Amino acid sequence: MGLLALIVALAATAGDRVRVGLAWQPNDAAYDRVVRSIELAGGEAVILPQLRPVGFDYDNGVIGSKYVDEFGVLLQQYADIVKRDTYHGTDADALLAGVQAVVFLGGGDISSTLFAVPQPWHGIADDSPANATRDVSEYLTMAYCLDHDIPVLGLCRGMQMLGVVSGAPLIQDLDKFFDEMGENYHYLHRMMRDAEGKRYYIQHDVVITDRNSLIYGIAGTDTIADVPSWHHQVVGDVAGTPLRVTGVTPTDGVDIIEVIERTDKHFALGVQFHPEEAIRKHLDHEHSAQWFMPLDEAVKYFSALIDHARQGRQFIQGRRYTHSDTTVYNKTEAECYDFFAVLGRAEQGSLDGAAAELSLLLNLFERRHPDAGDVPIQEVAKWATECGWFAHASRRWEKTATPEYLAVARNVLGGNRVLPSNIVEHDCREDLAYIETNGIRYSPYENDKYVSGVTVVYQAPVHEHNGRKYGFRHPVHWIFYNFPAAKSDPFGSLCDEGCGHVNATSEDDIVR
Repeated sequence: MGLLALIVALAATAGDRVRVGLAWQPNDAAYDRVVRSIELAGGEAVILPQLRPVGFDYDNGVIGSKYVDEFGVLLQQYADIVKRDTYHGTDADALLAGVQAVVFLGGGDISSTLFAVPQPWHGIADDSPANATRDVSEYLTMAYCLDHDIPVLGLCRGMQMLGVVSGAPLIQDLDKFFDEMGENYHYLHRMMRDAEGKRYYIQHDVVITDRNSLIYGIAGTDTIADVPSWHHQVVGDVAGTPLRVTGVTPTDGVDIIEVIERTDKHFALGVQFHPEEAIRKHLDHEHSAQWFMPLDEAVKYFSALIDHARQGRQFIQGRRYTHSDTTVYNKTEAECYDFFAVLGRAEQGSLDGAAAELSLLLNLFERRHPDAGDVPIQEVAKWATECGWFAHASRRWEKTATPEYLAVARNVLGGNRVLPSNIVEHDCREDLAYIETNGIRYSPYENDKYVSGVTVVYQAPVHEHNGRKYGFRHPVHWIFYNFPAAKSDPFGSLCDEGCGHVNATSEDDIVR
């Protein structure tokens, strides 16, 4: 796609623009390329204010000298406070109000005292010095975004901050890392200094390790070619964290982590490279642009962030479902995701069917809890175990769900449902008496006789079929919507949704 065509296409779909925050950092010039990237993708860029911990002293916006060592690294005693209290007690709610997604930019090294397991500083005084003021603000901002499931995209240092806040350690210097292993490092991730002491971006490929991932959904390929790279630190390991590695670059015999994702969030993606730099080079018609990823490929990262933010997690206008930090009903958040994923298997194992099952569950939940405030996932799962056929899935709760079904669960729970909110019913064919299309009755097994918005589906009274009981004590009829999967049962809406028909019974008989 040519540049003009790309801009026109993006502008045509902009509509209600998503407000994308740029995490605060002290170098105003660094914002430019990310602002341009967000705007090219159809979003509205907003530079976020600085976040400061409760009780810390600042002088003209710079953290007090008593908080840092001679190299600018945050002292351990204060890093421990930041990690313990994060944004709590700050005005983060007000400062991030109205922002639907956040980008964390590249830049210097992160204070190693902020790691979950602190490390001594790498000791290279002339290379990417730490900036504790920025470190603290970004740590608080990232923690807030993750706790509130605000979509985040971390670029280079931003990916490292996603890792640090999630509990992952960093390799503080790749050159020293390979030297300690007795191996030569060939500077694949940034160029060596030239005769004038300058460095430049270098290009390399990234291998995607998991097709069931955000990054594969964005790139659509197993290898992302010619990414712009400039870093000497990298996430070292994700064991014991909610992160997973979804992209690497084989480097001198070692797979260096290039992409990480939070498995428990709607969209929390970190890439160790710089798509925004490729965008800048192409827009500025630099000769070196030809060496790096194409413009339309680079824009995809910002488009994906904006798309997920536009979908949002708003299941009902004015109400937000949240991930709880505490365990409710003795089930962890991860176990609840597994439970939702198990539900999806009721639809012959198809991903479309899984999404429909979860959509239906949440649609029903909303009808039963119209005045609910923030509802943790655990409460929805608890309700599901006590609600009709959903309860059967609880018997298989402890089974590990496949990554594919967990992806569906994350997607649907994130608000990207495949069924409108008024679709609240479906039945297996044995539970149906007949269907009626334009006044003519047909067997419920005749799929070609179903017409969306027209066909009336009649449930059957209690009866036996092949030795098993089916049907309902108080049969209902409802309006057909669609078959979300090839072998799916029909899904539809109750007749009180303005479809011109009258219900035979109340909603209480639907939620069994």
